[in-house]
Amino acid sequence: MKTANISIDNITKSRICRKKTKKLIMLFEDMHKCNVDTLSISFINDEEMIDLNKEHLKHEGSTDIITFTYEKDLNNLDGEILICVDEAKRQARQYKVKLINELNRLVFHGLLHLIGYKDQTKKEKEIMHKCENELLKYLEENNIKS
Repeated sequence: MKTANISIDNITKSRICRKKTKKLIMLFEDMHKCNVDTLSISFINDEEMIDLNKEHLKHEGSTDIITFTYEKDLNNLDGEILICVDEAKRQARQYKVKLINELNRLVFHGLLHLIGYKDQTKKEKEIMHKCENELLKYLEENNIKS
């Protein structure tokens, strides 16, 4: 993995560990047999996400994640993942999980989008959710701290 091509930004007041986020990316690469060419992950707040959601997806309100794919070759990832920490906090409370677990799920969710997974239909959402759970379970079973 070429870490020089990975950018992780946090424009929130929440503590985000860039090193641990990179560890998630490396694990994902190994498990899904893909390579990251260029990847930007930005942890943003509601205000920023509301603006981006409206501008790019024409949706009102906040959302947990927006992913942009810039490469057609699904084995060489080139993209951008925007994660709303405020929304992740709400979802963590709703699902009664730790915030770090929800943020990890969202990182994996974005990476799955970059390798071609979709979540537009009920079936696609089920498949994606199953993959996220498998990745999170792997972290837990192997005592990988993130």
